[in-house]
Formats: sequence, C-alpha cells, structure tokens
Amino acid sequence: MIGSGKQKGGTSAAGKQSWRELAGPRRSRVNSPQARKRRQSRWFKFFAGFVLLLVVIGGLARVGWTFKNRQQAIPMAPSSKPIERIIFDTDGVLSDNWLSQTIKLRPGMSMMEADIHALKKTVEADVQVKSASVERVFPSDLRIRVKERVPALRIAIAGSDGKRYLRLVARDGVVYDGIGYSKTRLKNLPFVQPYQHADGSFFPMRGIESVAELLELVRRTEPKLFRTWQVVSLQHYSGALDIPGQVIEVRSTIVPRIIFGSSADYGRQLDRLTYIFEYIRKQGNPSIERIDLSLRGSAAVQFSSGRVGTF
Repeated sequence: MIGSGKQKGGTSAAGKQSWRELAGPRRSRVNSPQARKRRQSRWFKFFAGFVLLLVVIGGLARVGWTFKNRQQAIPMAPSSKPIERIIFDTDGVLSDNWLSQTIKLRPGMSMMEADIHALKKTVEADVQVKSASVERVFPSDLRIRVKERVPALRIAIAGSDGKRYLRLVARDGVVYDGIGYSKTRLKNLPFVQPYQHADGSFFPMRGIESVAELLELVRRTEPKLFRTWQVVSLQHYSGALDIPGQVIEVRSTIVPRIIFGSSADYGRQLDRLTYIFEYIRKQGNPSIERIDLSLRGSAAVQFSSGRVGTF
C-alpha cells in the first residue's frame, strides 16, 4: 500500500547534517617555531619587494625631473661675446689696413650679431679677391681667409677722361686694379696686347692661364731672358686652344719678335730658343729680327740682313 514501508533516500544518521560537520573537525593553525619563521620570511620578502618598488618608482621620477630641468637649462644659442679680434689670413699681398677699410664692424658688436655671409660677400666684392671665407672662432674672434688672384700681365687701359691707367691681368683673365704689390714686382710683368674679338672688343680675355704657364716657365728657368720681355702680343691668340695655328708673340729688347706655338710644348720650344741664342753668340751675335718657334720640329730665324736660317 502506498505510504507503507521506508521512504527512498532516507538516512538513519542522527545529529546535525551541515557541510561543516560532514567535512570533519576544523584543523587548528600550526604555531610551531618553524612555521612562524616561514610566515615571517614571507612577510619580510613582501615588504622588501614593496620598498624596492617604491625606490625604483622614485628613482625614475627623479631622473625624469632632472632630465626635464636639464633640457630647460641648455641654451639655444652659444654665449655671444663682443668681437675682440679679427684673424686675417691671405695667400697674397692684401694687408690688415685693406681689410679694415673693406669691412665695417660696429664697436662692441657681438659674435652672433656679425653676419658672416654678408661679410664674405663684402670681401669678395673686391676683384683682387678670388674667394674668401669668414667664420666665428668662439669665444671672441672672427677668422677671415682670402685667396687672391695672381697677376700675370700688365695692361694699359684708356679711361673716360682720355688718360691711360695701369691695370693687372690675372691668370684667369680677370682685369683688376691691383693693391699692395711692390713696384719691382709690377715692373717685371710684361704688358699685354689683347686679342681683338670680331665685334671689336678686347674683353673677355681668354686663355691667359696658358700664357701665364709660358711666362712662369721662362721666369723660373731663364730669368735673364724673362727680364728682357716687354710685351706679349695675343693678336693671333684667341685663347681657344682647339683652333690650330694660334701663336703667342713676345717682344723683347734682344729680339723684336719671338713666336711660340700655343698648342706645342713650351719646354721644348724654350730649349730650342736657348740653343739658337747660343749658336748666335758663337757667330758673333748677328742682329735678329724674328724667331719663329711654332713650326713643327724646327724653328725659323730671320736675321736683320734678310737671311733666314732653320734650326
């Protein structure tokens, strides 16, 4: 009959049926000396790690603060003192007096106030200056270096007033006044008769570098001969070395006309010229009107008597 007998799922256990009781009695905390030491060690390690973390964070904050303040303390421009000295170097003859008249610096001007680019342009505005450099030398100096043009020839130019003025011709063909050269040096420079262009003008003068090489070779190896050279005529020398037949004519006190080929080796032509002079000396120094060294492999000598010899 329904309801009689034992109920399924029942239990005969007596007393409280909580999970705490079923789990058994609670274990008591071990309080031995070894356990206390272990607990103290764990707490000490935790505390030490926490202190170390604080030290690291504080150190990073200190470094960041120091770096920030150092960045703010770095000046954006170097200290600028008044200019105390100008160091002037040149490979030519321009003097300190020329420099003081060329550039004008306000008394008490600081290093950074000086416009070195403008000063460079001012110095190079003088045609005698081929190139210049201006730099600051801290704390208080300016250094100016100048490379000058080298004169090779003299030229007489007629002015607007009808007078003739002496000018110098540099190795690069530039004509300029010339400042600071001694009278002896200028006296030893031959005059030049420039080439006349198709439009009737004499400028620009081209090919002067090659002419200067010839002059320098004679000046260095035959100084006595060089001192007799008075005029270098470029009437048949345009400066274009690729055009055949161009000659450089020299007028000296011992031979009215000495002709050099512009495309031939100057050293060989000069050797032939010295040989001709030695031969003429042995012949009693007969008068010569013209020596043409531009011929290939030989030279032609025209004597005042009209006789022509080949060497």
